[in-house]
Amino acid sequence: MELARSAGFVAHLADVSSKRVAEGISSACDVVATALPGLSAEKVLASLLESGTGLVVDVSYLPDPFALRGLAEKHSSTLVVDAGLAPGLSNLLLYYSVRSLHKSLEALVYVGGLSADPMSPLGLVASWNVVDLLEEYTRPARARVNGELVELDPLADATSVEVPGAGGFDALPTDGLRTLLSTLSEPKTMVEYTLRYPGHVEAMRNLRDLGLLDDRSYVVEGCATTPKRLLARLLEERLPRSGDRVVLYTRAVGVEGDVESLEFYLDVTQAELGLEDVTALAYLTGFMHAWFVDRVYRESPDAGLIPPESFYEDTYTVIGELRSVGVKVSRRRCSEG
Repeated sequence: MELARSAGFVAHLADVSSKRVAEGISSACDVVATALPGLSAEKVLASLLESGTGLVVDVSYLPDPFALRGLAEKHSSTLVVDAGLAPGLSNLLLYYSVRSLHKSLEALVYVGGLSADPMSPLGLVASWNVVDLLEEYTRPARARVNGELVELDPLADATSVEVPGAGGFDALPTDGLRTLLSTLSEPKTMVEYTLRYPGHVEAMRNLRDLGLLDDRSYVVEGCATTPKRLLARLLEERLPRSGDRVVLYTRAVGVEGDVESLEFYLDVTQAELGLEDVTALAYLTGFMHAWFVDRVYRESPDAGLIPPESFYEDTYTVIGELRSVGVKVSRRRCSEG
């Protein structure tokens, strides 16, 4: 709040799940940008839509973004979901790639918010909500494999990948495709993977086997908590809060005579961006969130729910704007026949 005010914004602290507060926001704002922990996001968004907020651009985790479509249409509101980095920018890149290829066979997203120092604890920085971070290791990842919708286990179905120019990583399937599973029907296989440094998956499997990712409640010395909540608290205290690295790699494979692929990738650190008060992951997520807000505010789209890939035709506009702030997104297209 102090940082926002020092930057010249009018800032208030309020409970947005309150109907009165939501109605006040609706009447005062042309567009509302929301960034909330997954456990509270759906309730708050529903409250804003029911209050008649005309335009909401959200970057929170929603288990089923389309669940709010009917509510948005009923109240003549526009809700843009997953308007961040991944999902968000990743949707634009992957959707553009599939549309640029003939008979797309495979569409993959690899993304990681890491520590720039691989030797830091777990190779991570506390750059976003740690409770949501731990959910990625236990939440089934919805994907499409050989034409079938499946749920993958993040730790059991982990693999490895070599990212162009960035090196080798552990890759665990995570639930970030969401709207793409409905809007991209062509690829037979489509999975999102979260990137971690080699050895990370094995460490997390050990924590899981010890019960530290469980949601079961325990009473210890008269206090009740869950192992996952305790681990989240410890990570919030022990993980570094700066010095991060962001890697994003999308790859689509299609057939036009020969097999060919179209890839986009970026690899940038907080230090390279010259950021002091914000991590690279927070900056890039905020950058894309602001881009989506500006884009839909200027265009005033129809009421209803809008997935981020709807703006895929602006892919190179986004890439140019990212380049202007020091983030290079590379492109590679090659034949694999």
